Amino acid sequence: MNFVIDVRPLIYPGTGNYTYLFFILKDFLKITKNNHWNYIFISHKKISDESFQMLKSYGEVYIDKTLLSRLGPLWLHFRVPQILQEKKAHIFWSTLFIQPFALKKRMNVFSVLNIHDLNAWVVPQTMIIWNRWYLKLFTRNSIQNSDLILCLSQTTKDLIFKYFPAFIKKQGKFKVVYPGIIKIMEKEKKPENLQNGIKQFLFSLGTLEPRKNFDNLIKAYILAKEEKNDLLPLVIAGKPGWQMTQLLKNLSNNLLKEKGVYFVPSPDSRELKWLYKNCRYFVFPSLYEGFGLPILECSIYKKIQLISQIPIFLEIGRYVDNIYFFSDVKNINSLKIDILQLSEKKYVKKKKIKPIPFSYQLSAKLILKYIQEFYLLARN
Repeated sequence: MNFVIDVRPLIYPGTGNYTYLFFILKDFLKITKNNHWNYIFISHKKISDESFQMLKSYGEVYIDKTLLSRLGPLWLHFRVPQILQEKKAHIFWSTLFIQPFALKKRMNVFSVLNIHDLNAWVVPQTMIIWNRWYLKLFTRNSIQNSDLILCLSQTTKDLIFKYFPAFIKKQGKFKVVYPGIIKIMEKEKKPENLQNGIKQFLFSLGTLEPRKNFDNLIKAYILAKEEKNDLLPLVIAGKPGWQMTQLLKNLSNNLLKEKGVYFVPSPDSRELKWLYKNCRYFVFPSLYEGFGLPILECSIYKKIQLISQIPIFLEIGRYVDNIYFFSDVKNINSLKIDILQLSEKKYVKKKKIKPIPFSYQLSAKLILKYIQEFYLLARN
């Protein structure tokens, strides 16, 4: 049986989509190695060397070099169906939110789709305009043309039914598959621009873009430090994004050190381990997330985390220890108060629920189970 997987998320290391797919495939391919499935991994651009080395042991890594490969959406809708026919695909796994348009009318292939979030509906203002409308144009058709849909969380699944209520009658094909927790095994390394004696600090992580809410966090922190001069430094790690304000540009150029705010650009795994291990508190003030992998990563080090009261954080926060919630991340004064209370060890309480294991191995087994069940249903 020919099993084609879209591995475009593996082009860009360091993103949440990359991390999720890399570790899901690492375990999924391992547990299916005796299934005699013929894997073909396809992309319109070169994937990371780490990904290539892993995938080549299990099947063909096909990097398309036709003219259509120059633009991802055109490649997906026009070239991918051709590849599926050329490779005589029985199963196609689309891992990046969208299926080729009208896939079922064009060929008889069992199709799996990943949907991580509904940013285009929930927080459209945080997206590049063309990408927002691209998702709005093709998501409904992608869901219609998928036999199995893997949702990153129950929150994502609920949002699909909120914005596409017609699919409630087909809710059986929507399955929640959480990401896992990855422990960084390399020895930690202190980031170079934190070599000036910083040992303990508040830590936040993410791309410098509107939905991460770093503007409000920085403004609130500066106000808090004016009231409490010995407040721990604030360290933000990530990479520059889009719609950066002047404040975030100053942050990315490390011009806020005098205010106690430091920036670590694109930390590698060793630097990230040091940041998680040495921070006193982790703060995550996002306005919206598809999931929030840093919450799981930080939980390994048993740090106190102060996070937004957004649906997905409320969902996963119930299953992770040492999680507390900001009162109101949109209000700078409220953020300031929460930061000051954090330094005084006063936290907003959370409802305790028995922790569940977040494991890529368990998630891979779930995906295999669902594919086998739904493939048989589709063929009968």
